[in-house]
Formats: sequence, C-alpha cells, structure tokens
Amino acid sequence: MRGPACRGALRSPTILQGRFLLTTLGARSAQPHDDIDQAADSGGVVRRQPGELEGAVLAVLWAARTPVSTGTIQQELGGGLAHSTIATTLARLIGKGHVERVRVRRVWMYHPTRRQEEYASARMLALLRQVDDPDATLCHFVTSLPPHQVRLLRVLLEAAAGDSLRTE
Repeated sequence: MRGPACRGALRSPTILQGRFLLTTLGARSAQPHDDIDQAADSGGVVRRQPGELEGAVLAVLWAARTPVSTGTIQQELGGGLAHSTIATTLARLIGKGHVERVRVRRVWMYHPTRRQEEYASARMLALLRQVDDPDATLCHFVTSLPPHQVRLLRVLLEAAAGDSLRTE
C-alpha cells in the first residue's frame, strides 16, 4: 500500500540504533535482522547497540511500577552486569531527565519520569529530526502501519485539526 508520495527514497540510509523491545512485562533484546544490528569489536565480542542498556533499564522501571534499587534492576536484567554499570546507566538517564531517584532510608530508589508511551513518542520525534528527509520517513512509517492504527491515526489527526481550527 505504498502511494506515489512515498516513492522518493531517503537520501541516505537511516540506521535505527538501540533496537530493544520495551514491553510492559520487561525487556528483551530484539532479534537482529541483518548485520548492521550487531557491532563486534576487534576481538569478535558482540557489543550492545547505543541506548540498548538504557532501554533495558527503563523497561525494568516501567514494569516495576514502584521505585526500585540498583540491585533490583541488576537482578531483573539477569545479574550479568556490574552494579557500577547499572549505576552509570541510571546516572545518564537522570541526566537526560528520563529517571528520578529518591532516598528511601539509606538506599537510592529509581523511577521513570515519563510513561513508556511518552518516552517512545519522544524517541520517534527525535529520529524524525535526525534523518535527511523526515517527510519521506514519516510517509514510509504511516504506510507500514496496520489498518487499525491507520484508522486511529486518522481520528487523532481529525481531532487535532478540529482543535487547531477552534483556537485560531
């Protein structure tokens, strides 16, 4: 269902970084679809994509629904990461405004500042700002949606258009 408006290809290929599936039940790594999804260092060790660990930590926080400690996050991610790695990731997320920490007795506890849907929306907007042709990217995105999401998008766009007409 690709219309003529989407025929123009992107001027440069766009690589989506941090392929991580965020679910309400936790996090799991996405299966790589091609060789650009995995980066190996010179020793052949497969490394996480940029942002992947942040996504995993956020997924744990969203699933918890209450503030959790660094140790709890470490356990939920399988225990294979050092405590300092989790602490550094949390510090970066705090710096970006995605996570807040609160002191409970003598332990720092962490919780997300936004719902998962708000975070995903902000990431989608940021990705659109990073590509050479955001209109073509948006067109390809919309034509990839299943029919029920296209219907929802139409309803939302009509409501937004009606709101903007009332405020003018």
